[in-house]
Amino acid sequence: MPAGPYRTGSALASRPLASADQTSAQKAISIIQELTATPELNKTYLGKIQRITDFGAFVEIMPGTDGLLHVSEIANHRVKDVRDELKEGEQILVKVINIDPTGKIRLSRKALLQEEGAAAAGGQK
Repeated sequence: MPAGPYRTGSALASRPLASADQTSAQKAISIIQELTATPELNKTYLGKIQRITDFGAFVEIMPGTDGLLHVSEIANHRVKDVRDELKEGEQILVKVINIDPTGKIRLSRKALLQEEGAAAAGGQK
């Protein structure tokens, strides 16, 4: 593949993309990557709570992609009512802990809280 002045190492590099300048090309590539992105296992996302149920909350981690934050994955302590911890429209950090074969995404906030706690404990030595 010939190297063009505005190509990147991404999968988009195999497709032609024309632009008058490199800044515009990079912006176009970023927009395309956001639109075509797929969730990654063990990656952290800033998501928006779309809906709260008795068993957890559905969090949009990227446009058009929701995952379930189960009540057991919200906090380090037992959560009696999801609405006591979370509010619809709130933005929270979540980690993708499982993507099943049908594409359902399981999220965890507790995993991030535990990682944060371990990092804080390690810094106190």
